[in-house]
Amino acid sequence: MLSFLHNFAHKSEIRESKDEILLGEIVRAMARQGYPTIQFVASSDIQRVRFRAIGDASLHSVFVTLDRKTGGGMLSEALIGSKATLRITAEIKNRIADPDDLVAMYRTDLANILKLPALGGIRLNHELNSVLATTQQLIDIDQFVMKGDPGVERLGRLLASTIDRLREKLLPYKK
Repeated sequence: MLSFLHNFAHKSEIRESKDEILLGEIVRAMARQGYPTIQFVASSDIQRVRFRAIGDASLHSVFVTLDRKTGGGMLSEALIGSKATLRITAEIKNRIADPDDLVAMYRTDLANILKLPALGGIRLNHELNSVLATTQQLIDIDQFVMKGDPGVERLGRLLASTIDRLREKLLPYKK
């Protein structure tokens, strides 16, 4: 009986910590692609990690935010699965701001006010000397966690392709 309760508690802990496991896999996949971790920010359901884009001619850093939506309990995981929003933001730094850049920045910001990107869309944002491109998508945590090498490879491809899409959107703004 005690063994049954112990196994039940263990499975519950695994189910509740899948997002943390996925975050560890994200850190590992990004490190393999040459993005060292420089910042962690975490709350109960949202984890955000900042990676430095060393050796990248255009990107300064990449933010990966994981926001778990479902799957914390046995019933919700059985019915819906473990879903999370994966938000990836790429940042370029422009150390000098000229008046033409400021006009372009305001144009982009006004367009962002009127536009709400759907999942998978890319949104550009300016912050004085940074230009940020953000996209988000709903993922199934179970596709990547506890799947061995195929899950890790799938996660690495997802991150690399998303960062490449964001980089393409940011290239016109790099000075």
